[in-house]
Amino acid sequence: MEILIKKLNAVLRGWANYHRHVVASKAFNRVDTYVYEQLWRMLRRRHPNRTKKWLVPRYWTAAGRKWVFAVRTKYNGKTRVYQVLRVCSIGIKRHIKVRADANPYMPEQARYFWQRRHNKETRWLGALSARQLRAQVA
Repeated sequence: MEILIKKLNAVLRGWANYHRHVVASKAFNRVDTYVYEQLWRMLRRRHPNRTKKWLVPRYWTAAGRKWVFAVRTKYNGKTRVYQVLRVCSIGIKRHIKVRADANPYMPEQARYFWQRRHNKETRWLGALSARQLRAQVA
């Protein structure tokens, strides 16, 4: 199961990171629902004689939260929890468009591009001060 979860997480993370720059929250919800339904079908086929009361605590509460598909395994005496990534947990980050008339080679528009770069880096780096950012730009 942990191999399945690792491969599924890799595919889900790649797909979500590719589509996170567009309006995709409804699509993310549909993907999460589809993954949940397919995991439920797989478990019903894998454990045909087990009830819902046995399956839910074993697979959907192993991570400590309800309705997160997870599996506990023991490796070298330690318990590890592998959980399926929920695509909705990957934040949607909008792409900021560049002005149509902006030209990075014109000196009068250098301030516009410096502000774009400054705002983007402060969101990413967070800890750098404006003085440090100006020193990097210059």
